[in-house]
Amino acid sequence: MRVVHIADPHLGYRAYNRVTRAGVNAREADVFDAFRRTLAKIVEIQPDLILIAGDLFHVVRPSNLTIQHTFREFALLRQKTQAPVIIIGGNHDSPRSADTGCILDLFTNIPGIHVAHTEYVQVSLKNLNTSVFCLCHRALPHLPSLKIEPDPSSKYNILLAHGTVEGTVRYAYDIYEISRSQAISDIWDYIAFGHHHIFEQLAPNAFYAGSLEYTSTNIWTETEKPKGFIEYDLDERRLISFHKIATRDVIDLRPIDAAELDASELNRVIEQRLATIDGSHKNKIVRLVVENVHRSVQADLDYSAIRQVRAEAMHFELQLRPPDKRLRKTGLSDTGPSRPLEEEWEEFAHEYPLDPAVDRDHLIALGRDYLMRQTLSE
Repeated sequence: MRVVHIADPHLGYRAYNRVTRAGVNAREADVFDAFRRTLAKIVEIQPDLILIAGDLFHVVRPSNLTIQHTFREFALLRQKTQAPVIIIGGNHDSPRSADTGCILDLFTNIPGIHVAHTEYVQVSLKNLNTSVFCLCHRALPHLPSLKIEPDPSSKYNILLAHGTVEGTVRYAYDIYEISRSQAISDIWDYIAFGHHHIFEQLAPNAFYAGSLEYTSTNIWTETEKPKGFIEYDLDERRLISFHKIATRDVIDLRPIDAAELDASELNRVIEQRLATIDGSHKNKIVRLVVENVHRSVQADLDYSAIRQVRAEAMHFELQLRPPDKRLRKTGLSDTGPSRPLEEEWEEFAHEYPLDPAVDRDHLIALGRDYLMRQTLSE
């Protein structure tokens, strides 16, 4: 009995205001292409069951085009494989209000697709002698009262959950945490988690599959981690394979300390860092952090060259961080990696519910620019 475990496709994700020739946001197209290639690989390996552990969509109300294309891909999948599909709601695609309809219900119109997005439910697959217990994001507030255990009448029992497991990275917007004692146990044949965007094994039978593309609020923490999905054998209780899915290149360059550099020297070092990118920076997502940049140096940088790089890359994020005056005044040393206020703002703004008419990327960019100017003026 083989299952595949997908998590966090985030279809409809948009970023960077670049569009394809068809007029679609380029990153939205990247994300959907990764999803399409994932389904094609699933058809190739022909598993017995397909699990999608939440955040199929990036927003509660995806565009009509995203819905149409997703429905078509699932319909084609079901024509090419007999494996049933179980989808649970994540924090991105589940409405906050119980009386608000959820777009995920649309896919129950395709035979063999099961959806859970409101509460903790058991999905029984009689022909597979399997029970899948669905712990969707909206069920997390009820965790203390839930009895999470397998069905002894089923040969195979799977727990499918979307949330932060105790001991993994917890974000500011994560209100609820799934305790290991409640969710991770060898009484389950497999435990499939979503929400954490990095592939990670929590126990021999418990995994985060990670996302299929770079769609989190801080993609730079994921640059060394592969993207893809899991194929698992329930009979042998072993990971068959983590199938990698190719993505657009995301590169976090080695930071620069500009404390002893003048503008011309810093321009040269920035150019040298960019030259280390294999195949150049063109059409790639790149970040370069420059620490300890004085105002006089920042004012004299070669912004024409920077604009040229930004025009050629999919996205070039040049973070110019001023000297930390608090450390200088107190004589304290930096004992770990700093987390600038701009990054805190970006994480918050990515999750904050906005009117659809508001350009989220533009808002984030305005906030970052404002915070940088405030810091430099101190």
